[in-house]
Amino acid sequence: MTCAWSARGKHECREEDCLTLTAEHLLRLELTSHACDSALGALLNGRLQSKDLVSVFSAGSGNRRGMHTGTFVWQSAAASIHGRLSGMTNEGTHREPAFSACQRCDERGVMEGRLCGRVVRTADQRLTGAQVFAAYRLRFEPGEDGGESPVAGTIEGLVVRTCSGRACVTFDLVGQDLNPRTMGDLSVQTRDLNGPTAITSVVTWGPITGLHLSHSSTLAFARPVSRVELTLVGFAVPATATAYDANGAVVATAVMTAPQRVPETLVLAAPGIVSVIVDSPSDEVLMPRVCWQF
Repeated sequence: MTCAWSARGKHECREEDCLTLTAEHLLRLELTSHACDSALGALLNGRLQSKDLVSVFSAGSGNRRGMHTGTFVWQSAAASIHGRLSGMTNEGTHREPAFSACQRCDERGVMEGRLCGRVVRTADQRLTGAQVFAAYRLRFEPGEDGGESPVAGTIEGLVVRTCSGRACVTFDLVGQDLNPRTMGDLSVQTRDLNGPTAITSVVTWGPITGLHLSHSSTLAFARPVSRVELTLVGFAVPATATAYDANGAVVATAVMTAPQRVPETLVLAAPGIVSVIVDSPSDEVLMPRVCWQF
Protein backbone atom coordinates (compact mmCIF):
# COMPACT_ATOMS: atom_id res chain seq x y z
CA MET A 1 0.00 0.00 0.00
CA THR A 2 1.35 3.40 -0.90
CA CYS A 3 0.64 7.03 -0.18
CA ALA A 4 2.49 9.64 -2.25
CA TRP A 5 2.38 13.39 -1.61
CA SER A 6 2.21 15.09 -5.04
CA ALA A 7 1.88 18.75 -4.02
CA ARG A 8 2.45 20.83 -0.92
CA GLY A 9 1.85 24.44 0.02
CA LYS A 10 1.71 26.66 3.07
CA HIS A 11 -1.09 29.16 3.50
CA GLU A 12 -0.95 32.04 5.95
CA CYS A 13 -3.89 34.07 7.21
CA ARG A 14 -2.30 36.92 9.15
CA GLU A 15 -5.63 38.36 10.25
CA GLU A 16 -6.39 35.14 12.10
CA ASP A 17 -2.77 34.38 13.06
CA CYS A 18 -3.14 31.08 11.23
CA LEU A 19 -0.67 29.02 9.20
CA THR A 20 -1.62 25.73 7.52
CA LEU A 21 0.11 23.19 5.31
CA THR A 22 -1.91 21.62 2.48
CA ALA A 23 -0.77 18.37 0.87
CA GLU A 24 -2.35 16.50 -2.04
CA HIS A 25 -1.96 12.73 -2.03
CA LEU A 26 -2.24 9.72 -4.29
CA LEU A 27 -3.41 6.85 -2.10
CA ARG A 28 -3.42 3.22 -3.24
CA LEU A 29 -4.48 0.41 -0.92
CA GLU A 30 -4.35 -3.30 -1.74
CA LEU A 31 -7.20 -4.86 0.27
CA THR A 32 -7.44 -8.47 1.43
CA SER A 33 -10.01 -10.02 3.74
CA HIS A 34 -9.32 -11.06 7.32
CA ALA A 35 -10.38 -14.14 9.24
CA CYS A 36 -13.18 -12.19 10.94
CA ASP A 37 -14.66 -11.01 7.61
CA SER A 38 -17.80 -12.56 6.13
CA ALA A 39 -17.97 -14.39 2.83
CA LEU A 40 -19.64 -11.30 1.35
CA GLY A 41 -16.80 -9.13 2.58
CA ALA A 42 -14.30 -11.39 0.84
CA LEU A 43 -15.89 -10.38 -2.48
CA LEU A 44 -14.39 -6.91 -1.97
CA ASN A 45 -10.74 -7.99 -2.06
CA GLY A 46 -9.07 -5.63 -4.50
CA ARG A 47 -7.70 -2.09 -4.70
CA LEU A 48 -8.94 1.17 -3.23
CA GLN A 49 -7.54 4.30 -4.85
CA SER A 50 -7.95 8.00 -4.11
CA LYS A 51 -6.37 10.43 -6.56
CA ASP A 52 -7.61 13.62 -4.90
CA LEU A 53 -6.99 13.02 -1.20
CA VAL A 54 -6.09 16.34 0.46
CA SER A 55 -4.75 16.91 3.98
CA VAL A 56 -4.59 20.24 5.79
CA PHE A 57 -2.22 20.43 8.79
CA SER A 58 -2.22 23.06 11.51
CA ALA A 59 0.74 25.35 12.30
CA GLY A 60 2.16 24.77 8.80
CA SER A 61 3.70 21.42 9.77
CA GLY A 62 2.98 17.89 8.64
CA ASN A 63 3.84 16.74 12.16
CA ARG A 64 0.89 18.60 13.64
CA ARG A 65 -2.76 17.59 13.73
CA GLY A 66 -4.65 17.71 10.45
CA MET A 67 -7.78 16.72 8.59
CA HIS A 68 -8.13 14.93 5.26
CA THR A 69 -10.85 14.27 2.70
CA GLY A 70 -11.23 12.91 -0.83
CA THR A 71 -13.11 10.61 -3.18
CA PHE A 72 -12.24 6.99 -3.86
CA VAL A 73 -12.82 4.14 -6.29
CA TRP A 74 -12.75 0.63 -4.84
CA GLN A 75 -12.35 -2.08 -7.48
CA SER A 76 -12.68 -5.80 -6.90
CA ALA A 77 -13.44 -8.77 -9.12
CA ALA A 78 -17.06 -8.64 -7.92
CA ALA A 79 -17.85 -4.92 -7.75
CA SER A 80 -16.91 -1.32 -8.35
CA ILE A 81 -17.58 1.03 -5.41
CA HIS A 82 -17.42 4.83 -5.58
CA GLY A 83 -17.57 7.16 -2.60
CA ARG A 84 -15.91 9.60 -0.21
CA LEU A 85 -13.60 9.29 2.75
CA SER A 86 -12.66 11.81 5.44
CA GLY A 87 -11.02 11.89 8.83
CA MET A 88 -8.24 13.17 11.04
CA THR A 89 -4.46 12.90 10.76
CA ASN A 90 -1.88 12.76 13.56
CA GLU A 91 -4.27 12.13 16.43
CA GLY A 92 -4.93 9.34 18.87
CA THR A 93 -8.36 8.23 20.03
CA HIS A 94 -7.32 4.88 21.55
CA ARG A 95 -6.02 6.27 24.85
CA GLU A 96 -6.76 6.47 28.54
CA PRO A 97 -8.96 6.83 30.45
CA ALA A 98 -11.69 5.35 28.24
CA PHE A 99 -9.39 2.85 26.46
CA SER A 100 -6.10 1.11 27.08
CA ALA A 101 -3.06 3.35 26.69
CA CYS A 102 -1.99 2.30 23.20
CA GLN A 103 -1.90 5.87 21.82
CA ARG A 104 -1.08 9.42 22.74
CA CYS A 105 -3.47 12.27 22.00
CA ASP A 106 -0.89 13.70 19.57
CA GLU A 107 -0.04 10.40 17.87
CA ARG A 108 1.86 11.00 14.61
CA GLY A 109 1.75 9.09 11.36
CA VAL A 110 -1.88 8.03 11.74
CA MET A 111 -4.83 8.64 9.40
CA GLU A 112 -8.15 7.67 10.91
CA GLY A 113 -11.65 8.21 9.57
CA ARG A 114 -14.75 6.93 7.83
CA LEU A 115 -15.56 6.05 4.25
CA CYS A 116 -18.97 5.78 2.62
CA GLY A 117 -19.51 4.35 -0.84
CA ARG A 118 -22.07 2.74 -3.06
CA VAL A 119 -21.84 -0.16 -5.48
CA VAL A 120 -22.10 1.28 -8.99
CA ARG A 121 -21.37 -1.94 -10.88
CA THR A 122 -21.46 -5.59 -9.79
CA ALA A 123 -21.77 -9.08 -11.20
CA ASP A 124 -23.18 -10.41 -7.91
CA GLN A 125 -26.85 -9.66 -7.23
CA ARG A 126 -26.20 -9.69 -3.46
CA LEU A 127 -24.34 -6.41 -3.94
CA THR A 128 -26.91 -4.76 -6.21
CA GLY A 129 -27.91 -1.39 -4.79
CA ALA A 130 -25.67 -1.92 -1.77
CA GLN A 131 -23.72 0.68 0.16
CA VAL A 132 -20.43 0.25 2.03
CA PHE A 133 -19.74 1.99 5.34
CA ALA A 134 -16.37 1.49 7.00
CA ALA A 135 -13.90 2.87 9.52
CA TYR A 136 -10.25 2.94 8.50
CA ARG A 137 -6.98 3.41 10.34
CA LEU A 138 -3.74 3.80 8.39
CA ARG A 139 -0.13 4.11 9.53
CA PHE A 140 2.49 6.10 7.58
CA GLU A 141 5.89 7.75 8.17
CA PRO A 142 5.22 11.30 9.39
CA GLY A 143 7.32 14.25 8.31
CA GLU A 144 7.49 18.02 8.42
CA ASP A 145 6.14 18.22 4.86
CA GLY A 146 3.35 15.73 5.52
CA GLY A 147 5.28 12.53 4.92
CA GLU A 148 5.56 10.16 1.98
CA SER A 149 5.83 6.43 2.50
CA PRO A 150 4.20 3.03 2.20
CA VAL A 151 1.15 2.71 4.44
CA ALA A 152 -0.39 -0.17 6.35
CA GLY A 153 -3.62 -0.42 8.24
CA THR A 154 -7.09 -1.83 8.63
CA ILE A 155 -10.54 -1.16 7.20
CA GLU A 156 -13.56 -2.54 9.04
CA GLY A 157 -17.14 -1.99 7.95
CA LEU A 158 -20.47 -3.23 6.71
CA VAL A 159 -22.19 -3.91 3.40
CA VAL A 160 -25.70 -2.47 3.69
CA ARG A 161 -28.71 -2.93 1.42
CA THR A 162 -32.46 -2.63 1.79
CA CYS A 163 -34.48 -5.75 2.54
CA SER A 164 -37.15 -5.46 -0.15
CA GLY A 165 -37.91 -6.35 -3.73
CA ARG A 166 -37.02 -2.82 -4.83
CA ALA A 167 -33.63 -1.65 -6.07
CA CYS A 168 -32.31 1.66 -7.37
CA VAL A 169 -29.19 2.93 -9.10
CA THR A 170 -28.22 6.60 -9.01
CA PHE A 171 -25.85 8.10 -11.57
CA ASP A 172 -24.28 11.01 -9.72
CA LEU A 173 -20.55 10.39 -10.12
CA VAL A 174 -19.16 11.77 -13.38
CA GLY A 175 -17.09 9.28 -15.36
CA GLN A 176 -16.95 6.64 -18.07
CA ASP A 177 -17.53 2.89 -17.96
CA LEU A 178 -17.99 -0.09 -20.24
CA ASN A 179 -20.86 -0.41 -22.68
CA PRO A 180 -23.02 -2.17 -21.61
CA ARG A 181 -22.68 -0.84 -18.06
CA THR A 182 -23.62 -3.62 -15.60
CA MET A 183 -24.97 -2.97 -12.08
CA GLY A 184 -26.10 -6.27 -10.59
CA ASP A 185 -29.48 -7.21 -12.08
CA LEU A 186 -29.41 -4.21 -14.44
CA SER A 187 -27.33 -3.53 -17.52
CA VAL A 188 -27.56 -0.40 -19.70
CA GLN A 189 -26.39 -0.24 -23.31
CA THR A 190 -26.28 3.13 -25.07
CA ARG A 191 -26.39 3.56 -28.85
CA ASP A 192 -25.83 6.43 -31.27
CA LEU A 193 -26.84 6.57 -34.93
CA ASN A 194 -24.00 4.16 -35.84
CA GLY A 195 -24.77 1.51 -33.22
CA PRO A 196 -23.51 0.85 -29.66
CA THR A 197 -21.29 3.60 -28.30
CA ALA A 198 -17.72 2.80 -27.28
CA ILE A 199 -18.42 3.71 -23.64
CA THR A 200 -21.19 4.81 -21.31
CA SER A 201 -20.80 8.23 -19.70
CA VAL A 202 -22.16 9.95 -16.61
CA VAL A 203 -21.99 13.68 -17.31
CA THR A 204 -23.09 17.00 -15.82
CA TRP A 205 -25.11 19.44 -17.92
CA GLY A 206 -25.91 22.59 -15.99
CA PRO A 207 -27.26 21.54 -12.58
CA ILE A 208 -28.11 17.99 -13.71
CA THR A 209 -25.85 14.92 -13.45
CA GLY A 210 -26.90 11.63 -15.00
CA LEU A 211 -26.18 8.83 -17.44
CA HIS A 212 -26.16 10.14 -21.01
CA LEU A 213 -28.67 7.99 -22.89
CA SER A 214 -27.37 8.98 -26.34
CA HIS A 215 -29.91 8.42 -29.16
CA SER A 216 -31.24 5.18 -27.70
CA SER A 217 -30.58 3.05 -24.63
CA THR A 218 -31.64 -0.43 -23.60
CA LEU A 219 -32.07 -1.26 -19.93
CA ALA A 220 -32.02 -5.05 -19.52
CA PHE A 221 -32.91 -6.89 -16.31
CA ALA A 222 -31.41 -10.22 -15.29
CA ARG A 223 -34.86 -11.39 -14.16
CA PRO A 224 -38.36 -10.09 -14.88
CA VAL A 225 -39.57 -7.05 -12.96
CA SER A 226 -43.05 -5.66 -12.45
CA ARG A 227 -42.30 -1.94 -12.24
CA VAL A 228 -39.62 0.40 -13.58
CA GLU A 229 -39.23 4.05 -12.56
CA LEU A 230 -36.99 6.14 -14.83
CA THR A 231 -35.95 9.60 -13.68
CA LEU A 232 -35.11 11.49 -16.87
CA VAL A 233 -34.15 15.05 -17.76
CA GLY A 234 -34.60 16.28 -21.33
CA PHE A 235 -32.75 19.16 -22.93
CA ALA A 236 -34.53 19.10 -26.33
CA VAL A 237 -37.02 16.58 -27.83
CA PRO A 238 -38.83 14.52 -25.12
CA ALA A 239 -37.83 10.87 -24.77
CA THR A 240 -40.10 7.82 -25.07
CA ALA A 241 -39.71 4.74 -22.86
CA THR A 242 -41.05 1.34 -23.96
CA ALA A 243 -41.11 -1.82 -21.83
CA TYR A 244 -40.93 -5.32 -23.31
CA ASP A 245 -41.54 -8.83 -21.99
CA ALA A 246 -39.52 -11.98 -22.71
CA ASN A 247 -41.40 -12.54 -25.99
CA GLY A 248 -40.53 -9.09 -27.27
CA ALA A 249 -44.06 -7.78 -26.85
CA VAL A 250 -44.66 -4.19 -25.77
CA VAL A 251 -46.22 -4.21 -22.28
CA ALA A 252 -46.00 -0.51 -21.27
CA THR A 253 -45.00 2.87 -22.71
CA ALA A 254 -44.50 6.40 -21.37
CA VAL A 255 -43.51 9.74 -22.92
CA MET A 256 -41.82 12.67 -21.19
CA THR A 257 -44.05 15.74 -20.70
CA ALA A 258 -42.00 17.88 -18.29
CA PRO A 259 -40.33 21.09 -19.50
CA GLN A 260 -36.69 20.99 -20.53
CA ARG A 261 -34.14 20.71 -17.70
CA VAL A 262 -36.83 19.55 -15.24
CA PRO A 263 -36.46 16.00 -13.82
CA GLU A 264 -39.41 13.72 -14.51
CA THR A 265 -40.08 10.15 -13.38
CA LEU A 266 -41.68 7.84 -15.95
CA VAL A 267 -43.37 4.76 -14.48
CA LEU A 268 -43.69 1.56 -16.49
CA ALA A 269 -45.76 -1.10 -14.72
CA ALA A 270 -46.60 -4.55 -16.09
CA PRO A 271 -45.85 -8.17 -15.16
CA GLY A 272 -42.77 -9.73 -16.74
CA ILE A 273 -40.78 -6.69 -17.89
CA VAL A 274 -37.31 -7.82 -19.03
CA SER A 275 -36.13 -4.71 -20.86
CA VAL A 276 -36.88 -1.04 -21.41
CA ILE A 277 -35.78 1.00 -24.43
CA VAL A 278 -35.48 4.77 -24.06
CA ASP A 279 -35.51 6.62 -27.38
CA SER A 280 -34.16 10.19 -27.32
CA PRO A 281 -33.90 11.34 -30.96
CA SER A 282 -32.09 14.58 -30.12
CA ASP A 283 -29.33 12.82 -28.13
CA GLU A 284 -29.97 15.16 -25.19
CA VAL A 285 -31.48 13.14 -22.33
CA LEU A 286 -29.84 12.28 -19.01
CA MET A 287 -30.95 9.59 -16.55
CA PRO A 288 -30.00 10.54 -12.97
CA ARG A 289 -31.72 7.49 -11.42
CA VAL A 290 -33.55 4.28 -12.21
CA CYS A 291 -35.51 2.03 -9.82
CA TRP A 292 -37.18 -1.32 -10.36
CA GLN A 293 -39.34 -3.72 -8.42
CA PHE A 294 -39.56 -7.49 -8.75
